[in-house]
Amino acid sequence: MQDKNTYYLGIDIGGSHFAMGVVNTDTMSLLTETVNRFPVDSRLSALPVLRQLISSIRQTIENFQKPIRGIGVSVPGPFDYGQGVSHIRGLNKFDSLYGVNLKLFLWAHLQDTLESIEQIAFLNDADSFVLGETYSNNLHTGKVLGVTLGTGIGSGFVVDGEVVTIDDNIPHEGNIYNLPFKGKRVEDWISTQWFLDTYFKVFGTSVDNVKQIADQAETSIKAKDIFEQYGRHLGEVMNSLSDSFKPEAIVIGGSISKSYHLFNNAFEACFAIPPSIRITKGTANAAILGAVIHLTIKQNKLNTKRKTEQYVMPMRADESKKGEGYTVYPSFEIATGTVSMGVENLVDELPKEGCILIDGYMGAYWEEFMGQLTAALQKRNVEHVTYDMASAYKDVERIEKMIEPFLGGDDPVFGKLYPGNLEDFFDADKVKSIQCSEGALNIFYGPGAALSGQNGTIVYIDIPKNEVQFRSRAGQVVNLGNVMVEDKKQQYKRMYFIDWQVLNKHKQQLLKNIDFIVDGQFGNNITWCTGDTLREGLREMTSHAFRPRPWFSPGIWGGDWMKERFGELAQDVPNYAWSFELIAPENGIVISKNGVRLEVSFDFLMFQDNQGILGEAASVFGTEFPIRFDYLDTVNGQNLSVQCHPTVPYMRENFGHNFTQDETYYILDAEPGAKVYLGFNEGVKREEFQNALEQSHSEAKPMNVEDYVQTFEANKHDLFLIPNGTVHCSGIGNLVLEISSTPYIFTFKMYDWMRMDLDGKPRPLNIARGVQNLNMECQGDRVEAEYISKPEVLQSGNDWKIIKLPTHPKHFYEIHRYEFDSEMTVSTNGQCHILNLVEGTKISVSANGRSMDVHYAETFVVPAATGSYTIKNLGSGTAKVVESNVKPEISKTGL
Repeated sequence: MQDKNTYYLGIDIGGSHFAMGVVNTDTMSLLTETVNRFPVDSRLSALPVLRQLISSIRQTIENFQKPIRGIGVSVPGPFDYGQGVSHIRGLNKFDSLYGVNLKLFLWAHLQDTLESIEQIAFLNDADSFVLGETYSNNLHTGKVLGVTLGTGIGSGFVVDGEVVTIDDNIPHEGNIYNLPFKGKRVEDWISTQWFLDTYFKVFGTSVDNVKQIADQAETSIKAKDIFEQYGRHLGEVMNSLSDSFKPEAIVIGGSISKSYHLFNNAFEACFAIPPSIRITKGTANAAILGAVIHLTIKQNKLNTKRKTEQYVMPMRADESKKGEGYTVYPSFEIATGTVSMGVENLVDELPKEGCILIDGYMGAYWEEFMGQLTAALQKRNVEHVTYDMASAYKDVERIEKMIEPFLGGDDPVFGKLYPGNLEDFFDADKVKSIQCSEGALNIFYGPGAALSGQNGTIVYIDIPKNEVQFRSRAGQVVNLGNVMVEDKKQQYKRMYFIDWQVLNKHKQQLLKNIDFIVDGQFGNNITWCTGDTLREGLREMTSHAFRPRPWFSPGIWGGDWMKERFGELAQDVPNYAWSFELIAPENGIVISKNGVRLEVSFDFLMFQDNQGILGEAASVFGTEFPIRFDYLDTVNGQNLSVQCHPTVPYMRENFGHNFTQDETYYILDAEPGAKVYLGFNEGVKREEFQNALEQSHSEAKPMNVEDYVQTFEANKHDLFLIPNGTVHCSGIGNLVLEISSTPYIFTFKMYDWMRMDLDGKPRPLNIARGVQNLNMECQGDRVEAEYISKPEVLQSGNDWKIIKLPTHPKHFYEIHRYEFDSEMTVSTNGQCHILNLVEGTKISVSANGRSMDVHYAETFVVPAATGSYTIKNLGSGTAKVVESNVKPEISKTGL
């Protein structure tokens, strides 16, 4: 008869053995006849230990002779259980495995048995034990507290059949051993060493182990008293935990639990009403069962990889859609080199011995990529060991103390740019503790792999910032050196002010040495090219026009102008509020060859040749791109918040940026009756405005904004000037092309129209900061005179003209509009030009023998090194292109 049951393999890794057996997951029972113990010398180097593990697994599976659907592994800590990486060092047991990814090794060697790397999971040995005992004793509902008593004390907490490590009523990560107790730690009182030390104090002689004391305690009152002291210590600790956790049952395992009859009375006397107490018959067997149960629970949970309605960029360009209007996925077709697809093809190019350093940005799906990589290497019979650089991070507490001054305290939005480097996050001793394996290809992976101290081929995985954020919202991203996923808004704050700062510096340092670059945004697939191809592609872009890749996001005030006109956008969203047309810290650039796309961050262009991109302005801005273009869409939407931006001194002192968020609103399109809020009414006082804001906030009552802030009719091609400190917001019915200096998150919202955000929560207000930074001189008639640009014709020809749109003296950039019926040639004059086709259907941009088509509303860049370029009207009617560049005098005077 065909066996329809489902079977998993459970493994318990001990200090001197691997215990393993088969679990029937339909009955959640361990088949005890399949259990074997395989001896292992935990002092050996990594490769022999790993080979012994694989050999033991294969022998167990072959003896069973039925398919295995997954492998659950119980292993002592310290260990990264989610990733399967050992953090054990300095214990004289498995020290050689420090930093090794056991999950990847198992997957690479067991592909003939398993279908995916998700069929392997790891769990702490004490947690595994408690979970196994929970199911063995039919305690699936309610709370169970378990401990393993041996060399030390392991602990686990189970609620309704699942291990819990984070809860207000349990210790940090469920660990008891390091809790304070009697002036020391719990483990100083409940451990093998305590037994041996206490025995010596009582008898004046030494014994080798607790069993010898237990044997003597059967007849010796003094020896029995040692166990009773132990029982009281354990009882006091467990009673305290029971008061808060309130378990229905306590399960006890470990080698010392075999002597429970010697300390049960002392232990149970510590409870006023003792819970049900279960003594396990076999700790290893319970751990084997628990490890498998953990894996099945994990597999049954939906694992969302990215939280967004936005599509992943297609790996190949769709030629059939070319020329149909605004392109969401622009690319720059490189002249030389190749862009390839797939991990298999990449592995063919990688060395098969020595060392590979796979570095990259946060947010990469490291397990998926490394799983494919190691599987491909194993198919080619390349013996290899992988080391996770995350194992060498400093302890979380040290990192938190290091970055705490830059996180802005309890401010929900703002911090200060961290000035340090990625090296600051690594513990030099831990890095040195990673032992390369002889006779194997050694692979170091993760952010900072190039800091491992090893020499080897460098592969860099880049992830677009929009994808990092989509993955963050799905709980797939952990901040550098952290072990837990933060609240999404707090995580973004730390990414912006800390993680991205150090990762960008690291990326800049690596650029010249990268051997292969990988675009990791595609989930189960990749595109890649050589470092030489990337660098040559960047050089080519530096002297030609190109489009950055935009990305889009809904918002509470968002509209439908972009949603209705940009055909490649996902439609299953309430609106689109923003388009990041060019916000250099968050946009990417896409190179392609034969239509195969590869995206890297815009930063790479600046790191490669900031002089070629910025020209004269490079002396002022270095590798910071100074100007941004983005869309704010309120057509059929709502008003933006009433807001302002920080002054330059405030920005530098509080947030660490060299320049502030000076903005303009260029009205690309507007509905009838649309307006912009800008500047104060004559006579408004700072205190008066602040009192109105605070009263509205405290009493949750609307305020009449127009009692304080002026409004102006908004028409197509108007330009409103919004230097720092200016009170402003876009009203309903506008498509604003925001032309601004690059900083983009430093908005002090002072009034948000009493509404909730898309997540149902109010958006944070910064009334005090906003009011402190307000320019109260921006009021009355001065607003229309000085803060609304008055166009001036600079030059004209038969069918073209250049119009200057004067900006405010505080703006370090200038704005022009080129209007032409046929074509015109423009010189960059040593400055980078950022442009947008604000009227007309289509133009071409030609420079240095290369031409690019630009459609209505698309943003493009012409680097300073281009020299001059020709823009040609390919549609009917006059074409209008708005252009911005750094004011030439800034290169001489500085900011």
